[in-house]
Amino acid sequence: MKKIILFFILAFGLTVYGQTEKGSMMVGVSFGSLSFTDSNSDTTYSNTPTEYSSEGNSFSISINPNVAWFVKDNLAIGGGISLSYYASKSDSSNTSSTTTSESKSTQPSFYIGPFARYYFGKSTSGKPFAQLNAQYGVYGGKSESSTSTGSGSQTTTKPKGDYNFGATFGYEYFISKYVGLYASLGLNYGKSKTEYEYEPTTGTGYNYTSTYSRIYVPVNFGLQVHLPSKKAKE
Repeated sequence: MKKIILFFILAFGLTVYGQTEKGSMMVGVSFGSLSFTDSNSDTTYSNTPTEYSSEGNSFSISINPNVAWFVKDNLAIGGGISLSYYASKSDSSNTSSTTTSESKSTQPSFYIGPFARYYFGKSTSGKPFAQLNAQYGVYGGKSESSTSTGSGSQTTTKPKGDYNFGATFGYEYFISKYVGLYASLGLNYGKSKTEYEYEPTTGTGYNYTSTYSRIYVPVNFGLQVHLPSKKAKE
């Protein structure tokens, strides 16, 4: 940890320019979805006097470190990884039964892939950029459900592969000679194939497979450190 802190202190203290010139290197980290939700719901239907209640919470976080080299002025080629974790828990009941139920789920994931980022303009205070990126990853986890009567089930996730690719547009503001804060908005397409193993507490379990495609808009905020080329240092 001390080495990491020293690294960023040195980065803030650099006195030469050249944030995006050929030969420079950049390393950084962005944070995607970071959320905590606490919810309560009560539902009634016109065809029954029974009232259904549910309360729960969920937590998710995504951290995305990256590293790249400027192969020419303003154009960086590199790669990044994405680590994310999701967890949720809910409790349900209804007024026509004394039986209550509980469900819990977790889902960690890991993605890795290349990207190419191009910065526009010659400003040393901030630059807009466009980026092309692709990733391949895996995710796991499991979900469990149980009732106050003792019945329940567990579903285990067995990933068969997941990929995504897309474009990102953003702006980086240089808060010091070589340190920038950036925000970006993207448009991605992804597809995954997953096998699930269902195991009830009573009866016979079974497996099933799901193929899922999606279009989504990732929003990221992050910090980028630009290390000068040997030429800039001289």
